[in-house]
Amino acid sequence: MFNKILVPVDIDYPKTSKAVFQNALELASLSGAEIRIVSVMPDFSMPIVASFVTDDIKKEARDHFKETLDAFVEKNCSGGGPRVSHKVLVGKHYEEILKVADKWDADLIVVYHNHRRNINEAFSGNCARKIVKNANCSVLRLRNVLK
Repeated sequence: MFNKILVPVDIDYPKTSKAVFQNALELASLSGAEIRIVSVMPDFSMPIVASFVTDDIKKEARDHFKETLDAFVEKNCSGGGPRVSHKVLVGKHYEEILKVADKWDADLIVVYHNHRRNINEAFSGNCARKIVKNANCSVLRLRNVLK
């Protein structure tokens, strides 16, 4: 069925991210697929922002982001079962998710779709729609994962 399942998570929403991962884990367990968790850190490329952000600040932000993702994976994704790897990406959420899906040859992307705008871009309906529209593999859009 599936060999490689890509799971974008937002580390600012650990409960939702865990629920999305658990759904992907069930699918991976059925087919022996491996899972790659990715979290996208926004970049500092806007000229007005970039002029105020030093390389040291960028490195510190990326290190903190990576540590937070590492802690999420350690807490929620261990205990046997399918192989799980993770990676921090930097850029626009949907663009980076699509790039890594193609580069890694993902068979499936499991995304969470939330139509409310008070949640971060990674879980927004807009990001999910762009992934569904442009992905070169299957996409599973989850809703209401927190019950």
